[in-house]
Amino acid sequence: MAMLPSKLLFFFSPVFIHLLVLTMAQTNLLQHFCIENHGNFSANSDYKSNLDRLISSFSSDTNNDYGFYTGSFGENIDKAYAISLCRGDKKPETCRSCIKNSSQVLSQLCPNQKEAYIWYDDCMLRYANHTIFNSMEFGPYFWMYSLVNVTDENEFNEVLNALLGRLINFAALGDSRRKFAAGNATAEKSQQTMYALVQCTPDLTQQQCSDCLNQAIKLIPTCCSKRQGGRVVSPSCHFRYEKDPFYDLASTSPLPP
Repeated sequence: MAMLPSKLLFFFSPVFIHLLVLTMAQTNLLQHFCIENHGNFSANSDYKSNLDRLISSFSSDTNNDYGFYTGSFGENIDKAYAISLCRGDKKPETCRSCIKNSSQVLSQLCPNQKEAYIWYDDCMLRYANHTIFNSMEFGPYFWMYSLVNVTDENEFNEVLNALLGRLINFAALGDSRRKFAAGNATAEKSQQTMYALVQCTPDLTQQQCSDCLNQAIKLIPTCCSKRQGGRVVSPSCHFRYEKDPFYDLASTSPLPP
């Protein structure tokens, strides 16, 4: 997140709570999950070979300029399914590099689990031994927040909720390649500008995307109350807000009035 190095951020998931020191917000691992109850594979198995081939095809696909990848490879019980989503303001080369790095790190963190998830600031990668497409999945999820509080909570929440609502409506209208929106709003009294983005995996329908993001922002009072920055991240959607710009302003389209 757009915060000073070495700040402690709280993570939450239904599985565990822990602290993590972030020193390089744009490159460090945000979170990962190894799913233990969906089967394991060995290093020389057909599933492992199919998975490696599938994910390698994502990071080597230079024709994809919108940052969303889905695919499956193999047959029967050895068939692997994968999804990767890059943040909507990231350039294709940054996206592919993130996917490649994510696959390498995840193979070390979850060396034999058939289902796993990993998130970086720039991208998300997940895979499984069952279909994961066209389905809204909110778990496993986690959140992060700033350690700095806002000065006027009521005004901040009012402006933030209105901004996120506009972003959700815009993102949900996206097509099968991109469901992403970013924008900012300024509080009238404090003149504090806040910046936010929302994103869904584009295989979701308009309603699924809206439902996922609305479920995420309902967690703000629990995860991020009074905080100047926060985010909730799930497999199918995520949002983030900060008091300072954290996304590429030049690569994002202005919101409609």
